[in-house]
Amino acid sequence: MFSRMSPQKYGFYELFIRHATIGLDGTRCLLGVLKTFPREKDSLSQVAGIEHECDSIAHMTIELLHRTFILPLDRDEIRNLVKTLDDIIDAVEDASRRILLFEVVEIPPRFVELVQVLLRAQEEVVKATKLLEKKRNTAELQSVMQEIHRLENEGDRLFHAGLADLFRDHAHDPLTVIKLKEILEAIEFAIDRCEDVSNLVEGIVLEHS
Repeated sequence: MFSRMSPQKYGFYELFIRHATIGLDGTRCLLGVLKTFPREKDSLSQVAGIEHECDSIAHMTIELLHRTFILPLDRDEIRNLVKTLDDIIDAVEDASRRILLFEVVEIPPRFVELVQVLLRAQEEVVKATKLLEKKRNTAELQSVMQEIHRLENEGDRLFHAGLADLFRDHAHDPLTVIKLKEILEAIEFAIDRCEDVSNLVEGIVLEHS
């Protein structure tokens, strides 16, 4: 496993990429379960292991930050970027955990659509981390930034539509509304944090180019 490897072998850019890539695996796991729910529901526990792996990478990054005198980016830029990447997988793990904790028996279709948007946003986040080391405001980077922004807007639309569905379909079951609303909010938060990563990468590139 990556977390068991010596952090001395890795630089900041590789750690960013690894964090984003492994976080993407967590969302793939969540989406796979939701598409077949409840048949593979127990597989949601795997998301916690993926979140722990990302935590290990985040800790490596901070450890490397403390040990490195000459940095490729400002200290605050490194801290903010790794924290925001961590927020994404934390929210994915939170949604997965709540599905199990709340003993959800049915997943509304809108939830699957929203997680599909999250997955696409995280794919763009991985691209952004791979382009970061160049520190050049290229057409490719701008395309990635624009796509993440578009997906965040799509996520907002699906989130509000999902809330409307909940209040309509479960009007006589407020407890179910509360449970599903918390899960929906966690997924929407993860999408928002993808855009925050995009904004951080864009700011870093503009600052250092």
